Amino acid sequence: MVTNKQVAEKLYQIANLLEIMDVRWEPLAYRRAARSIEDESQDLTQLYKQGGIKAIMEIDGVGKGISGNIEYMLKHKGKSDKFKSLTKEISKGVLDILQIPGMGPKKVKRLYQELGINSIAKLKSSAKKGKIQALEGFGKRTETEILSNLTRKKKSQNRIPRSDALPIAKKVVSRLKKLKEVQKVNYMGSLRRKKPTIGDIDILISSTKPNQVMNFFTKMPEAVRTLVKGETKSSILFDGVLQIDLRVVPPESYGAAAQYFTGSIEHNVMLRKVAIKKGFKLSEWGVFNRKTNEQIPTKTEKSVYNLLGFKLIPPEKRIGGKEFTTYSLKKN
Repeated sequence: MVTNKQVAEKLYQIANLLEIMDVRWEPLAYRRAARSIEDESQDLTQLYKQGGIKAIMEIDGVGKGISGNIEYMLKHKGKSDKFKSLTKEISKGVLDILQIPGMGPKKVKRLYQELGINSIAKLKSSAKKGKIQALEGFGKRTETEILSNLTRKKKSQNRIPRSDALPIAKKVVSRLKKLKEVQKVNYMGSLRRKKPTIGDIDILISSTKPNQVMNFFTKMPEAVRTLVKGETKSSILFDGVLQIDLRVVPPESYGAAAQYFTGSIEHNVMLRKVAIKKGFKLSEWGVFNRKTNEQIPTKTEKSVYNLLGFKLIPPEKRIGGKEFTTYSLKKN
């Protein structure tokens, strides 16, 4: 029997392949559907038996096209005709590269399009020959990190229960909160959105002295390996089992950064569209006037949402759907 997890994983793979192929909008749709399938309490096979494709379409974020792909998977032991057609155009090897820490679809897309890298073997060979550092935006450090992380896989492939991840996140946050250089700190991402399983832990800090914070973070006793270390982002392997990513931003950017790094992707995309309509530019660095590029002070998430016409939307409600209507200030 095909499980919800197997269907979600295949949808994520389709989304990644579409993004690498420069297809617009579809990757977001597939990722949103995959997250909904992960969170679906009912077994998809049973749901389909009871209500057919209409029952599948009732799942949040699953439209006509994606529901057809899911139906095919349920009927063909998890195989996907959509996935098969995409892998005729682009090698499955790029999916292996995506499992390396620090390698997201944007990086993999450039490596594939500019250097023809479509396998771990080609990635290793190109890095050893210094070809990757020659690409604009990569550099020697990125190339070194790629070589260092080749034998590891992202921990998102081994998701852990929220109940296991939360105590670790609280422990690290409590430790960082004691630093005099830290003004604000909290965990972000799927953990803050109260998802049942966690791939890794994201922590956000506001500080004017990021280097001191990063040094402390990467030298914690449980940090068995530093995966990435920079001025704004560092990643460690905590106790050998869980990846923790730390972001440090200036105090004036904390509200926007907290909103951005909490997610979800679909929610953030919709909120950015609202910002554009109102004459603003929204990113993890703040809210800016699109005409003057002047930053508007938003030190809290509430100030970000209020500026864009909403009450503070609870993290667990940020799915990229009806929450914008529910929490609109115009209703009150």
